[in-house]
Amino acid sequence: MRGDCKGGVGPASDGHRRFRRVAATVCATLIGGFLGGGAARAAQTPTTALQSPAIRMLVVATEGEARDAVTLHGIGTPFEKIARERSIGPERQRGGYLGRVPVDSLSPAAREAVRKTAPGRLTPVFQTEGGFGVIQILTDREAREEEARLGREPEALAMLTQGTDLGKRGDIEGAARLLRRAVELNPALVDAHFNLAVALARLGRMDEAIGGMHEVLRLQPKDFDAHSRLGTWLAGQGRHAEAVAHLERAAALEVNSRDAWLRLANGYEAAGRPQAAVGAYRRVLGLAGEDDAAILEALLRVATTVSDGPAAVEAARRLRPLRPGHEGFLMVGDALMVNGEFEAAAREYRMALGLAPGSARAGAGLASALAGVARTESEAEQLLQNIQSDPTDPARYRTLSGLYERMGRLDLAIVALRDGATAAATAPREIQADIADRLAALYERAAMQQAAARERARAQALRSP
Repeated sequence: MRGDCKGGVGPASDGHRRFRRVAATVCATLIGGFLGGGAARAAQTPTTALQSPAIRMLVVATEGEARDAVTLHGIGTPFEKIARERSIGPERQRGGYLGRVPVDSLSPAAREAVRKTAPGRLTPVFQTEGGFGVIQILTDREAREEEARLGREPEALAMLTQGTDLGKRGDIEGAARLLRRAVELNPALVDAHFNLAVALARLGRMDEAIGGMHEVLRLQPKDFDAHSRLGTWLAGQGRHAEAVAHLERAAALEVNSRDAWLRLANGYEAAGRPQAAVGAYRRVLGLAGEDDAAILEALLRVATTVSDGPAAVEAARRLRPLRPGHEGFLMVGDALMVNGEFEAAAREYRMALGLAPGSARAGAGLASALAGVARTESEAEQLLQNIQSDPTDPARYRTLSGLYERMGRLDLAIVALRDGATAAATAPREIQADIADRLAALYERAAMQQAAARERARAQALRSP
């Protein structure tokens, strides 16, 4: 039930939404002054279709969106579906249906558009105070079918309420029967489809549950809860690519939802997309506002998998205070190895050995780090010799600076890149700007903010026409 069933990571949505029912009146606050003079629709009386046609209405912000909607309908998309997905106007959840509306009660622009249009067709696009509108004039048969459906709505809403209450009390079989009756009475009742899908999932009928949640999204494509729940269910069925598509949609709909991003990160990892998981776990940490050991461990795991050294080091350093003892130093040492910072890694492994002298892992890590230091020093020495033979190649200075940075020698990295900036004085402006950007980043790491700002400004000036 909405607000009652939990699936996957994070809380379920709040309780099932209330459905308002508009029978004899149309709200006087329709977007863009759809009804002329602000008057509500009068009670229905026997009238001709010309005087009070049954209509659906779509309201969007721009004329281009309105014309796109007309084009979609022209290629076969039901206007009801378009209104559910795109309208910002009245009765969106009912596919824009407003019932029979007296033509004289419409705004002048809407009145003129309706009078030009035959039943079964769309009006021309017309402007409202708050955007642009398109109206569909229903045929008599379509109007009778819609009114019949609306006549069944009270019973459908009663079945929804009773079924939801049964589900909350634990009678899932009984809930499913009533909720199924609700969707039979009103196939457009979104929350009945949602709660029926949840009940079916609780009964272990996952194929039916997944189909039901797809129906929710057909009716209401921007339903955050439905995308979240469906993504979790699909992942549980091993359908990871489909799951990720829905979890991505959920995160896009609620960009500041920690739970949505955590589900997406888990989904990426399960789908074999660790690089994408790195970004998602980082987003989770940013939204959490605090260091969560489980999330940091997950970030460290996926970052190590894809050899994302900076992300691995960030996660390990933030995790170390939560993992006291030699294990914390081992984690940071391993992450630094991934990032190629062999000298810094060696220091971490030595700290681990100081706390646990018998640690085989720390001993092996130290040996690997020292071997890496030797290789890096040898590479640096070779680069220095190459620079001496040709001191005008800025690329060699950039490579040397990177080696020093990985060795943990930020001072030497800055010196090498400064020399590179001098060597690049006659190089193309883009190369000079790239070196300035890199130098600014090194200055920032060294807490030399004024120097960093100076290099950023230089890079910007070099890229200016």
